Amino acid sequence: MRITVTVDQPTPEFQDKLLALLADHAQDVETDTSWTEERATHYYRMLPKRARRIVKEAVQRGGMVPAEALRDNPDDSLRGHSAPLSRILQRGKMLRRWPEAMEQPVTGVGPGFGKVEGYEIAADLIPVFKTAIRNVEK
Repeated sequence: MRITVTVDQPTPEFQDKLLALLADHAQDVETDTSWTEERATHYYRMLPKRARRIVKEAVQRGGMVPAEALRDNPDDSLRGHSAPLSRILQRGKMLRRWPEAMEQPVTGVGPGFGKVEGYEIAADLIPVFKTAIRNVEK
C-alpha cells in the first residue's frame, strides 16, 4: 500500500502534529526525495545569479559544464560561485520546502582541492530543471 500526502501551507500546529505522527511510524514511512518541478523551481529561484548560471549551463549542456565555460578569464577562480548551491539546499530544508534527505542536484567535479573541473547534474534531473529555469526566467 502506498499513501501520498501533500499539504500546502500547513499551520505550524498541524505541521508539528503531522511530523510527530510520521516520526512515530518512521519505520513504515518512505520520504519522497525526488526533485519535482515545484521543488526545482523554488531551488532555482532562491539561487543568486552566478549559481543560477552553473545550473543553467549544466542543464543546457546535457549534464556537465566545464569550469572553463564559466570563467570569463582563464585564470579566474570560481571560488564562491558554487557555495550557494549547498547553502540554498540547506535553507530549503530548514524552511521545510523539501525533506532533509534531499540530495544536491548539481555537484562539483574535480580533485577536491584546488580548481574544480566543472559541475554536473544527473541526466534524469535535466528535464525537471529545464522546466524550473523556464518557470523562473519567463
